[in-house]
Amino acid sequence: MARLPNDIRKSVSLKIKYYGVRGSLPVSGGEFSAFGGNTTCCYVQHKDTKIVIDAGTGIRILGLDLMRSELPKTGGHIHMLFTHTHWDHIQGFPFFIPAFLPNVTLDIYGETKTVPGLDGADEEWTIEKVLKMQQHFIYFPVGTKYMSSNKTFREITPASKLRIGEVDVECFALHHPNSTLAFRFTAEGKSFVFSTDVEHNDDMLERLAQFSSGADVLAYDCQYTMAEYHAGKVGWGHSTYESGISICKKGNVKSLHMIHHDPLHSDNTLKQMEGDAKKLFPSAHMIPEGYEFSL
Repeated sequence: MARLPNDIRKSVSLKIKYYGVRGSLPVSGGEFSAFGGNTTCCYVQHKDTKIVIDAGTGIRILGLDLMRSELPKTGGHIHMLFTHTHWDHIQGFPFFIPAFLPNVTLDIYGETKTVPGLDGADEEWTIEKVLKMQQHFIYFPVGTKYMSSNKTFREITPASKLRIGEVDVECFALHHPNSTLAFRFTAEGKSFVFSTDVEHNDDMLERLAQFSSGADVLAYDCQYTMAEYHAGKVGWGHSTYESGISICKKGNVKSLHMIHHDPLHSDNTLKQMEGDAKKLFPSAHMIPEGYEFSL
């Protein structure tokens, strides 16, 4: 994406870049080169405010980009929001180089979940516990205690409303195994909604349309075609572009960004899905890894 002229950049409210748009697990190969194979990570910036959504494998590339900026010299403050903690949304965290810099402040936001333990008894897992256990020595040689950034772990809930810099952030509960959070980012009258890992039903579509009402962009889980969904994917926790389009129409959302691509979907499949979606909603776009835009 071309750089914005200086006079236009001054009026930009939000700058957003997708560093990972693949779902479930990373993929590689020529058939995935156009849309990419890294799992979920999205970067939102407003002025000097830096917000990261999820730490899938795409966060490694984001970290490299930030290391090429002034961050290593000047330090900085990074806010990291987790939609949920399934592997494809956390597995890149140990490779996020800025987290190892002592002059970086890292605020990490996530839900606390109560889940069945291996012995059947309920266990409580905070976002801090999840990330520390992922880097337990049995799994990974470098523990989170060696990540020298100044880390603070903050609990959020579906009812949370945050003010990060000059960005208002609202949270919303999505239907997914063990639940997920959607986020709405608003600054200077512009809004971006990030809603990955959600399974649709009538109630979910209605409430998500209300949450997204009037937004400029909805990034939405379009992992399956409707035919795939009804051929054995019901209950798997994911959705379709038809559902995303329904939300946009109900909520008067200007543009649909189709994300969380199935690891079995090649570039050709995704291009075909985009073409079919545009027939129903011309402002639907299948998002490739690395795509950036401004509001």
